[in-house]
Amino acid sequence: MIAFVDGEIETGRWRVLENYVGFHAIPSSNALARELIETYFAEDQVLPTSVIVAEAQTEAYGRGGRAWLAPAGRGIYLTVVRRAAEGEPLSVVPIAVARWIREALAEATGTPIELKWPNDLYVRRRKLAGVIAESRTQGDDTYIAVGVGVNVLGSAGDLAVANATTLEEEMGRPPAMSALLQAVLDRLDHELEAPRWEDEVRQWERVSLHRPGDVLTVRRNGEDVTGRYVGLDRAGFLRLQTESGETVVASGEVARW
Repeated sequence: MIAFVDGEIETGRWRVLENYVGFHAIPSSNALARELIETYFAEDQVLPTSVIVAEAQTEAYGRGGRAWLAPAGRGIYLTVVRRAAEGEPLSVVPIAVARWIREALAEATGTPIELKWPNDLYVRRRKLAGVIAESRTQGDDTYIAVGVGVNVLGSAGDLAVANATTLEEEMGRPPAMSALLQAVLDRLDHELEAPRWEDEVRQWERVSLHRPGDVLTVRRNGEDVTGRYVGLDRAGFLRLQTESGETVVASGEVARW
């Protein structure tokens, strides 16, 4: 058992997560995961599947390097780092992890959480959580680090971030942090034991806040692309029906929907 905020985390039940590394505070769990990958590459060693958890992160970031507030004892902030299996669809991994986190939180709290492309969790059009994935390849080995940040305690106003929310605000009461973290890690371990990557796009679309025909504007590389939402392709990329035909968007930010 490992102490975490208001309780303890039981690690003995896991089959995939081999290492649990806990901190009171670090700059960034994803940055630490990158350092671990580079160290194991340099030593020509195999990095065990590990989860890095911090009660606070002082330099947390999201897609595009944007800052993500991770105040002490107020949220779930973690990174899972693992070696990718041969043929694993890396572009599908972050949308799959976003869905797994969504399922764990929804089941634990009853909160009506939906997914916004590519890998954000929203409640009633307000951002609750985000997922970011980074990978590194050397020779035949690829490692992927997937970071997760969930706003749990306090109010959205405390975050000083526009259009945000917390689980406490949505539930009307503060949930137990350790129980939530346990639920999230148990779900990640369960899904990673036998991932069904070929079904993840369909499962993501099932709980997406986007509906076929919705008009979306995606900002990518400083330009806006507007079209009607069709769905995702097999790689998890966004399909939009624009005036010039169907466009597939591999990366970007849904700015309006």
